[in-house]
Amino acid sequence: MQLSTVTERRLPSLNAVRSFEAAARHLSFTLAARELSVTQGAVSRMVQALEAELGIALFRRIGRTLELTPAGAAYQPHISQALESIAAATRSIRRLERGGVLRVTVLPTFAMRWLVPRLHSFQQRHPDILIDIITHEVSLDFAASGGDIGILYGLGQWPHTEATLFMHEDVAVYCSPALLERGPALTGPKDLSAHCLLQHTTRVQAWHNYFTTLGLPPPDMSLSPGFEHFFMLIEAAAAGMGLALLPQFLAVEELVSGRLVCPYDVSLRNENAYYITHANGAGRNRSIQLFKEWLLAQVPG
Repeated sequence: MQLSTVTERRLPSLNAVRSFEAAARHLSFTLAARELSVTQGAVSRMVQALEAELGIALFRRIGRTLELTPAGAAYQPHISQALESIAAATRSIRRLERGGVLRVTVLPTFAMRWLVPRLHSFQQRHPDILIDIITHEVSLDFAASGGDIGILYGLGQWPHTEATLFMHEDVAVYCSPALLERGPALTGPKDLSAHCLLQHTTRVQAWHNYFTTLGLPPPDMSLSPGFEHFFMLIEAAAAGMGLALLPQFLAVEELVSGRLVCPYDVSLRNENAYYITHANGAGRNRSIQLFKEWLLAQVPG
């Protein structure tokens, strides 16, 4: 059993795999050799060695034309993706060790409302590290997504990812002052069913969880307007379209300016929270470590 596992995990020569991938992409040993800066014969020998190790033909020649066999065609996309992942990880490590660009993946509204307004302080402390913000809804594969470190919302359990609790999320109900003046009374959660409730379409259970947590029957949301991002939901609520269930830290600006009001003093803490995430082991990199420390310092203990 152990011998079989070791055999299955034994990998072919990386040079042979690179030769096959280049030849498969160009359908030419000559062009592959030119790209890899080796001779055509070297590419041919590498491919033959790979075929011998796998015990299957990857190419066939028809006249002067080189074609992939069905096995070769099935093998190529996996090999191309694997080589690109290796290349991306290598670029990331090299860049992080010498400063360079730190790619931060983050939720769109979180980036707009919380992270970007604070970034100047990190840049002033560490001018050698340039921040590149990449917005996302869910991103776990850091090599594939192009990110080095991220802020994810969830329970803190993602495969191949190290997650550090960053910020809890307390939610409350918000609306425009005009809606309160013209609409039905809104003195507490029991009055919500008389109003239009705006939905966050990537958190479809938000209102249901809010009502059930307070011991109230969940409302019918089938005719409720939906919005993909919190910044859209905030604008819709400020325009008087209905009531929005929002994270309190995202609504501070509108609350201060008077564009939104909190009609009653009830807030709930969600089970999910925000976590600082990066690939396992990546926390040893200087740029990731410094950015992570800076993030944690921005939130009061």
